[in-house]
Amino acid sequence: MASFSGQVKSEICGNIRKAAAHRAFLTGVLLAAKRFSDTEIVLQTECEAFAGLFPQMMQTAAPMLRYDTEFRRRSGKQAVWCFTLRGQEEISFLTEALCIRLQNRAEALRELSGSALAQAAAGAFVICGSITDPERRYHLELVLPDAELSAAAQQILSEPPQEIRFKSTVRKGDTVLYLKQNEQICDALTYFGAPNASMALAEQQIYKSIRSQTNRRLNCDLANIDKTVAAGAQQVAAIRLISETAGISALPENLQEIASLRLSEPEASLRELGAMCNPPLTRSGVNHRLRRIAEIAEKLNKE
Repeated sequence: MASFSGQVKSEICGNIRKAAAHRAFLTGVLLAAKRFSDTEIVLQTECEAFAGLFPQMMQTAAPMLRYDTEFRRRSGKQAVWCFTLRGQEEISFLTEALCIRLQNRAEALRELSGSALAQAAAGAFVICGSITDPERRYHLELVLPDAELSAAAQQILSEPPQEIRFKSTVRKGDTVLYLKQNEQICDALTYFGAPNASMALAEQQIYKSIRSQTNRRLNCDLANIDKTVAAGAQQVAAIRLISETAGISALPENLQEIASLRLSEPEASLRELGAMCNPPLTRSGVNHRLRRIAEIAEKLNKE
């Protein structure tokens, strides 16, 4: 069974479909590649989805270039795909096609914006990132080989509208950008193109919070807790999707209040949320408004 990190990467790769997305994603992959010189590029991955996507990206960016593909089975470990491109002329052609300067990778990143920037960041995560299983702890990281690129990525991703504030450290000569807060990790996963993983992470956080309360309240009904967790996680994910795309302010005024309350109180019951409204709402009224928000989020997701 694939790890949580592998599932996240597979979801990201599955959402890279259009030619423009191929180019931006491949740009991020190459920028973050550890073995990348003017004579050789080597990409190694355990992600089967990426292994299937890479030939499509190369066909989009440089259809005439040839590269070697190797599949390695490892005893007791996950299999690895290795892609190797050699030759100064070939690599120069590819980097020029993607506007990458090997001596200044940060420059190519700074030229990206909007969806292209998000797709490049997703490519970087798939080739050099990882995320810990949320049942154990919250930790997401990207291990980047270029200090200047790392600094640029940290700065750009912290700015609006991304506002993903990575911290950094150095490990074995590489710069590591990392997140340890659940909310920031959820935002990063949504930004990278893995909303389902983000929802799973949000659900895990809510579940942990409610489970902690359950230990202090022995008479709590576990079935109702699980129902609240699942519903709350779906509602939080829907609201975050709207916030990341159209923005909370795009919702009708009567839905903005309940959306903000649900984000600030993910584990609250519908009755508790209703009591926080001004004027107060019934449980049925809160449920109706959250259903409308879910329908709006579903439409945005399809678009």
